Amino acid sequence: MRQLLDVDLRLIRIFRVIVESQGLAGAQLVLNLSQSRISTSLAELEARLGARLCRRGRSGFALTEAGRSVYDASHELFQAVDRFSNQAGALSPNLKRVVRLGAVDALATNAELGLARVFGHFRQSAPSVQIDLMVAGPEELEAQLIAGARDIIIMPSLTRRSDLSYVPICVEKQSFYCARGHPLFAESDRLAARNLARHAIVARGYLHSQDLKRIGHRQADATVEMMEAQLVLILSGGFIGYLPAHYAASWVARGELRCLCDKALSYDSTFYAVCQRSATDNPLARRFLASFQG
Repeated sequence: MRQLLDVDLRLIRIFRVIVESQGLAGAQLVLNLSQSRISTSLAELEARLGARLCRRGRSGFALTEAGRSVYDASHELFQAVDRFSNQAGALSPNLKRVVRLGAVDALATNAELGLARVFGHFRQSAPSVQIDLMVAGPEELEAQLIAGARDIIIMPSLTRRSDLSYVPICVEKQSFYCARGHPLFAESDRLAARNLARHAIVARGYLHSQDLKRIGHRQADATVEMMEAQLVLILSGGFIGYLPAHYAASWVARGELRCLCDKALSYDSTFYAVCQRSATDNPLARRFLASFQG
């Protein structure tokens, strides 16, 4: 494979979309380009690199070994491009800068966190900065942060890594719920507390042992990584489980959910803005963290 000396970044970006869309047809929808133009760009990139990057035809789309190497290397390439743009952008307002953020789901209704206000404040202070926001589970977010693919992530954390910085930003109440139609829905808290162990529980994968320990279950009957999945399973009437109180509030108000044994089972979870300790060298990361105080 030839050295990547003068390869157009645009061609590599198109190639990345092709890979992530599993073919030219999917990439056409994302890029809003014709398939012939996408195919021409791919052929041009392969010609410049001197290697075939993927196989495409009736058997489907598949990366070659060279294609996998180029795709994997492109992650570091564009992370480096983002870092250059952010640092150079401090000198030249004409350069586009990017801040790569991550957050767990079900935060929009958390009034104490006020994430919409935070993004609005940041947007006002840095209107030319492009925001790349990813929503995922805590484990995936932390992996992205460690790999350098995210600048800051927002999530609860039970353990601390010495190479990461944790800035507490809010406290979120977690409460235990069942849905209308569930056997516990009409029982008193005293009776419900006695009977919890008889009912199926859905636990969050990243809080699995903590969720079970709080109610005395040995194992979960279902596990999830995202809060929306947790809510759906609880609303099904087949499971009981934890939800953020602010997230469950509208279903409680409509009588579709009931908080069980609030005093005994509810607890507060601290949320953090987490970043690499070196993030203090990134002016955009510092500005976004400052938006929590704005």
